[in-house]
Amino acid sequence: QFDTIFFVLFAILFFGGFLVKSYYEEKIFDRDTRRVLAYYKHAAPGTIHDGDERQARYLVWKYKNKKDKLWRRLEVKYGSPVLHEWEWPEDEEDKKENEEVVDDLDTDTDADDVSEEGGEEPDL
Repeated sequence: QFDTIFFVLFAILFFGGFLVKSYYEEKIFDRDTRRVLAYYKHAAPGTIHDGDERQARYLVWKYKNKKDKLWRRLEVKYGSPVLHEWEWPEDEEDKKENEEVVDDLDTDTDADDVSEEGGEEPDL
């Protein structure tokens, strides 16, 4: 009885550890890919690498265990520091895209919608 419980618990923890490790590595991979894309957007706009997600994913995969080397090489090549995606200053275009358009629905601008008799629309 005790051996069976121990074996099942060990199997759950063993395979669950691989699941957690895989999830964590995927999150780090996606974060670094976004970091490379943001770097190319600011350091080399309009080049072939700007917005090329496949190239960014390949670079992150290639330098999987040597990310410091990747960041140093990019910094030397383009002459600007590699920042995280949230550390870059926002562009004017990004600010315009992020602005919300607010329509005030409480004010009545169309006088034609309300009939003159009793303030209600007639039934048709």
